[in-house]
Amino acid sequence: MSLRNLLNENVILPAGDLLTGQRVRYHLHKVRQAARWPQAELLQFQSERLAMLMPLVAKKVPYYREWFMANHLVPSQITTVEDLRQLPIVDKATMRREGIDRFAVEGFPAHKRITYHSSGSTGTPFAYYSTAEAYSANMACKIYTWEEAGYRLGDPYMKIANSPRHGRLKRWQDQANNCVYEYFNALDDSRMDQLLLAINKQRPTIVRSYPSPLYLLACRAKQTGMLTHRPQHIMTTGATLSDSYRSVIEEVFACDVIDSYSCEGTPNTHETPQHDGYHVDNYYGVIEVLDDDGQPVRDGIGRVVATDWWNTAMPFLRYDTQDLVEVQQGQIVRIVGRDADCILSTNGKHITTNNLDKYFAYYSTLILAYQMVHHSNGQIVLRLEVTDAFTPQMHVEIRSYWSQLVGQPIEIELHDHLPLMHNNKYLTIINETD
Repeated sequence: MSLRNLLNENVILPAGDLLTGQRVRYHLHKVRQAARWPQAELLQFQSERLAMLMPLVAKKVPYYREWFMANHLVPSQITTVEDLRQLPIVDKATMRREGIDRFAVEGFPAHKRITYHSSGSTGTPFAYYSTAEAYSANMACKIYTWEEAGYRLGDPYMKIANSPRHGRLKRWQDQANNCVYEYFNALDDSRMDQLLLAINKQRPTIVRSYPSPLYLLACRAKQTGMLTHRPQHIMTTGATLSDSYRSVIEEVFACDVIDSYSCEGTPNTHETPQHDGYHVDNYYGVIEVLDDDGQPVRDGIGRVVATDWWNTAMPFLRYDTQDLVEVQQGQIVRIVGRDADCILSTNGKHITTNNLDKYFAYYSTLILAYQMVHHSNGQIVLRLEVTDAFTPQMHVEIRSYWSQLVGQPIEIELHDHLPLMHNNKYLTIINETD
């Protein structure tokens, strides 16, 4: 382990925790221990988390308080993961209908509660509450995922996101952690060339981003021959990684891709370095894979239903993500339920699912679902499922923004309902030009 690795482990990470009120270092230590737990110790840990969560939700979360009373349940009856089946399955539609405060812990200090917006990769943006403790546990699990692939704290890595980094503290953390943070709005050839040059210059051990921009970068690198640095690993997240995308990315970057899956309320779920399936970080939470009747699936395709051990501001219990996975003998072997595509606009910009996700995240109370369609005649249509609070002015603003971004006039269609696609998701981008 290098001096930089030691400094990041023992100085930088604790200093960052102190400044942010987080406990990433503490949880990273626990996650490393949990990786060696025998089954009995894992079950004991789960029982301890349930013993903390169940009295909390039964007393202070309105939705569950009413459920416990109506079903004559007491917290002591739920002590194992199997016992969770006595609780209802909830999803975004349930939470939106009931209101998120019906799922929030009453009396939780507002200044300690963090409001997040989900990535919206389903085409349905969603706001929810969490805590610094939950963030810390989740981040520790992600760091350990990288460590399994050979990464050590302080090694250079690059994160390519779809929005700029805000706040001095975040920028300081990037610098201290040897993270090169790059972002894109819409990818055109010029921006992709800049990103390839940044990879060559910074020489990251790991490059982490969404599958679609990494695929586009790989195609651009293959076309131009600009890429000279080869990272140890590419880490993908945020959307389904197709076999064709993986093949091109691995060929051009000359390293393997380690895919991961997570969303609000779910433990990080990632490919093993041996590529023999996906590992669920049970330290953060638990995943049930269920069929349409709510029964466990051992072999085949089922829905991801997750329980979060650490979010004490708004506990996610048996949360139906509406994502589909394939399991073999109970282990996740493939992520099925997220489609990623892109649109090449007339001004040469690639519009990805992530561009739409970021833009519409803050319209979550006004726009229930969104979908961009690129018709074979070149016309681009933005379909929106809106609430009664949606105004004509918003219509004008959204149309103007996207028309300017794609370099051509777009049309907006307002719909009462955007139907689910074959994979149980809203298909955010439909490209009919291929």
